[in-house]
Amino acid sequence: MPKDKNNGREMTPDEKFRSFFSTTAVDIPEEMTRRDENQPEEKPQKRFGLFGRGKEKQETDEAAAEQPQEMPTGEVRLGEDAQPEPEADLELMLKPEADPEQELAPWPFLEKEAEDVQPEAPAKKPEEKSAPQTAEPPAAVKPETPRQSAVPAARPAEQHSTAKPLRHPKNAPEVLLPQEEQEQQEMAQLKAMINGLSDQKPEKPAPRAEAAPAAETEPAESKKKPSGAPLPAAVFAAVKETAPELQPEPVPQPVADFFGKAQSEDAPQAPLAPAEEPAAKEDTMSLPLLPLDGEEPQQAPEKAPAAPQPELKAEAEDAVSPEEHAETELTEPEATADKLHRMSAELTLRCVLGGILAVVLLHFDLVSDGLLPAMAALDPDAAPAAFYGANLLLLAASLCVGFPVLRDGLNGLRGRSSSETMPALAAVAALVQAVTAMLNANVYRGTTGISLLSGMAALGLFLALLGSRVMLAAVKGGYELVTNGVEYEGAYRAKDKDLLRALARDLEQKDPWVLLSRPMKEADGFVEQSLSERASERRARKVSYILLGVALLSGVLFLLAGAGWNKAAAAMAAVLCMGAPLSSTLIAGVASLRLQRAAAAVGAVVPGWQAIEQLGGIDTLQIDADDLFTADSAQLEDIRIFKGGRIDRAILYAASVLNESHGTLKGLFRQIVEERTDILFPVKDLEQHHGLGFSAWCDNNRILIGTRRYLEQEGVPLPDEEYEMQHSKNGELQILYLAVSGNLHAMFVLKYVGGRNVARGLAVLQKENIRLLVTCQDPSLTAHHITEAYRLPEGMITVLDQEQCNAIKAAPEDPEDTCCMIHLKAFASLTGGLQAADQAQNAESSATTVQMVSVLFSIIIAALLTSAGSIWELSVATVLMYQAAWSALSIAVCALKQHN
Repeated sequence: MPKDKNNGREMTPDEKFRSFFSTTAVDIPEEMTRRDENQPEEKPQKRFGLFGRGKEKQETDEAAAEQPQEMPTGEVRLGEDAQPEPEADLELMLKPEADPEQELAPWPFLEKEAEDVQPEAPAKKPEEKSAPQTAEPPAAVKPETPRQSAVPAARPAEQHSTAKPLRHPKNAPEVLLPQEEQEQQEMAQLKAMINGLSDQKPEKPAPRAEAAPAAETEPAESKKKPSGAPLPAAVFAAVKETAPELQPEPVPQPVADFFGKAQSEDAPQAPLAPAEEPAAKEDTMSLPLLPLDGEEPQQAPEKAPAAPQPELKAEAEDAVSPEEHAETELTEPEATADKLHRMSAELTLRCVLGGILAVVLLHFDLVSDGLLPAMAALDPDAAPAAFYGANLLLLAASLCVGFPVLRDGLNGLRGRSSSETMPALAAVAALVQAVTAMLNANVYRGTTGISLLSGMAALGLFLALLGSRVMLAAVKGGYELVTNGVEYEGAYRAKDKDLLRALARDLEQKDPWVLLSRPMKEADGFVEQSLSERASERRARKVSYILLGVALLSGVLFLLAGAGWNKAAAAMAAVLCMGAPLSSTLIAGVASLRLQRAAAAVGAVVPGWQAIEQLGGIDTLQIDADDLFTADSAQLEDIRIFKGGRIDRAILYAASVLNESHGTLKGLFRQIVEERTDILFPVKDLEQHHGLGFSAWCDNNRILIGTRRYLEQEGVPLPDEEYEMQHSKNGELQILYLAVSGNLHAMFVLKYVGGRNVARGLAVLQKENIRLLVTCQDPSLTAHHITEAYRLPEGMITVLDQEQCNAIKAAPEDPEDTCCMIHLKAFASLTGGLQAADQAQNAESSATTVQMVSVLFSIIIAALLTSAGSIWELSVATVLMYQAAWSALSIAVCALKQHN
């Protein structure tokens, strides 16, 4: 039979059964004993006794004597064998949903007392007189939650109500356990440290309202606060959160401190944690923090972030409106694009409404002439006043829709010139005619042969709005292309005299118009430059004065002849409506739109007529050799190694030095080493000499790469010229020498092949007689080689030397310089933009010339009809056919010029 090792006796069947289901499956050796085994026996009744210290002690001792003495093993006892184990030290149990005072009670002793004491007649000792007499009634006590078997199943209400006040600190035993004394000492030290951090003592909290008398509350508070300051309560965090009576009491704040102190506004304040975040649960003692220097308690942190709300509201009131904010940021690409979009939508709406009104007014004019049947309600013969009144009303609506045309056109007589001047004058003359017809409806209708020209004026306003819409579409498309995030270059005309003098040194022309390209930083002023004044507008302004003079003269002559106001108004309207071209703004809009699309196809934008005019006068173009030849254009024909050299070293030295430069040779040698830049040598002190070569330090050797002239200047011995001419095929190929530490190492034989797209661009430049100034980093590439590669005429190509290249870099950038063209860093983009600008200039100039011819013809016809006295009989159908013929001709000329 198994034996109990601790007691040295055999185990009974019940003990074996309990040992089998025990939670402790390991036998405890004799060396592992309890810590309280050798300590003197404590008197737990003195701390935890509830109803007396005599009788209960005697009964407890008798019950303990009857029980067998066994060494506690930590087993869980089942059933009736479960015996309360005396605690050797204070044990704390945590149950979040239970009463914290009941949780801290010694349940084994309370169970024993609950069995001995009867609920109906509880025994009271004289020591209990100090307990509070006004206990809560049983009805107010919450029902106790069910507990485990170690807790009594039921407890009387009187016992619960009397046991709870005994846990008050004033009923604490006089003799404290060592652990309690240590806890009180630690809390006293912590309290002293907290009080030492503050300069003044915190305000004493208001006394809590309790059911107990004041006489009994004051001694309890005096024990809690021996030093005059509130002591922190030592409870567990879980108990503190679940028990409302153990929550720290909020400190009331004076009214004067609700808005802080005067000095607290300047002092920085730490941000408080949001009130919504729950406090983290920890297995440590929870101590309430004391407020320092008048700080607000942390019980209401939601009030802290509410302070800056008035400031935010004030800032929102002071903020500018969205329209004003957009106007202040027009320089930004997003704001400018949004403004262009709004302008485009507005013009589109105006065009739709203007077109509808023009068609209706043309119908009125044709009805007035008897070419179309009239409506019953608006019959000019039956109700002339109603007919002419409706005509005037529709014309006034058309003038409101076309107000931008009227504004810019009339301002063009004295301010900035505009192509809308003649349509605006025709609209004003038609308005005068409509007013006269309505005022004298019966007389006007009774005049035989007189007509209305309100429809022609409305048609002119509509087509002027349409031309402005087409122009805005061209500007918007160019701006979107410039601001799409791609790096562009800006082409500017060189105006610096020193720079022009240096560049024209080798040219026949001493005052060239040179176009230079440099990186573009921003697109400020693009829209304004695109909508700048055009040459056709200046020409139209001069013709407008002539047309207006003829119209006024015709009206005055009819008044002097006694024809009356009706015929005078009709004569002025006929002269202006026949002379104002319908395609006044359409020509410029169509030319600009086709220019934008043609230039955008090659990645270029030409902003406005001023840029077109400057590009039209360019006769010299500065480009780089990389624009003419790519890495695939250069070919390595042969390598000659001299005494002491190695071909692999020669390639590595040349590739290492040229890899630090920018040019066609860099791409060529990178292809030779198969883009393996990791095998190249580090390069130091690289120097480039345009037209001569390179010098650098590489692998502790001084490397020289260049032409024959450069190595001769450096004192490197070279082979005779016959040897060089033999391998270069009498100068057809390029020769590049490599010297290492003053000794000739290798000779590279190169050949350049021209590209097909570049050849097309050069053919366009050759047709326009434009010369090229080439900056080249390849010392072996000369003007002769470029001319032979592309079969160009002599004198078209000039390769710049070191001094001229330095002059280009040192040229100052004038912010007032007009950007003639925005293009990609490619030769095709540059030449394509030049060609598109030249075609647009020719097309618009030819089309506006046709327009001016039509105006001059109309002036001649008006003068002849005025002298005959029949200008006022000019019908709307005649004027419409005349204007349609000339407008179609001018638009066709513009389209054909740009197509070719």
